[in-house]
Amino acid sequence: MRHLSGRERLIVALDVPTHEAALRLVDRLDNVSTFKIGLELLMAGDVAGLIRRLRRERGEGCGVFVDLKIGGDIPNTVGAFIRSCMEAGVRFVTLVEAVPASLTTTSVAVARQVRGDAPEPKLLIVPLLSSQNATDIGDAGADLGLYIASRARRMLEAGCDGLIVSGEAIGTCRTVLGPETVIVSPGIRPTWWGSNDHKRPMTPAEAIRLGADYLVVGRPICLSSNPKTAAQRVIDEVDGVIST
Repeated sequence: MRHLSGRERLIVALDVPTHEAALRLVDRLDNVSTFKIGLELLMAGDVAGLIRRLRRERGEGCGVFVDLKIGGDIPNTVGAFIRSCMEAGVRFVTLVEAVPASLTTTSVAVARQVRGDAPEPKLLIVPLLSSQNATDIGDAGADLGLYIASRARRMLEAGCDGLIVSGEAIGTCRTVLGPETVIVSPGIRPTWWGSNDHKRPMTPAEAIRLGADYLVVGRPICLSSNPKTAAQRVIDEVDGVIST
């Protein structure tokens, strides 16, 4: 993977309830290039329209991560979703494997077939939610990194580009799954912010050192009195790591 700057690695989660609130936040974050749209904004309706507005107002370089975790649906629906994402210029999409057997390799293969030779959207798997830990999988003594890597491997072999993983498991997944696997890390909590509902939080610097390619940051930026300054603090922290 080519060298990525701190700005390119940061994905800001638009954890707001309306399109207008999302666009106001994006307008304040002119130092951020990629934004995540999740279930909260899905309920506001017309996600495709919001994506078009984002790209129209911020330009073609604006990246969008659609985090709707749709992989549990039938392959035809997954394929249609991927076509829509390609038409909208989406950069990342999430397929979910957090619930056992919710995502079949057939669905992944269809998604990859529909994308063809296009480089985007990147197809990401969620082996374990960042709000969960070893206790939640029924084995408090489990090696969480190996558990996550083993769940991700078959989906990567079926056509996924990478996975969403947080905490110390990032390092294990990077080692086990190799350098070409895209790793996106949620649960990022700078030292100046609390962990909230993430059971495996990590600072931006820690996640990058362990091997994360991209960091998803929501509330520490969205709820800040100065979102642009908060985003820049994360970007500077990442740049400080990758420059050493």
